[in-house]
Amino acid sequence: MSDTTYDPEADAVYLRVGRGKIARQEENGPFICDVDSQGRILSIETLSARAVLAPGAWQDAPLPRAGSADAAE
Repeated sequence: MSDTTYDPEADAVYLRVGRGKIARQEENGPFICDVDSQGRILSIETLSARAVLAPGAWQDAPLPRAGSADAAE
């Protein structure tokens, strides 16, 4: 399961790869990972996406919805 959104105004891609309760965030350069208490990655946000990622399907991902649920649902 994965859900991807792209916000061109913020130039940020959000990829949800799992569900669970977020215990912490880990930042590594332009990547911010939401991680559960067992160390599993629940989501990855990429900042400055146009500079960091190769062109691809992420550019056609839908906009994030206002008030949308995050990986903690």
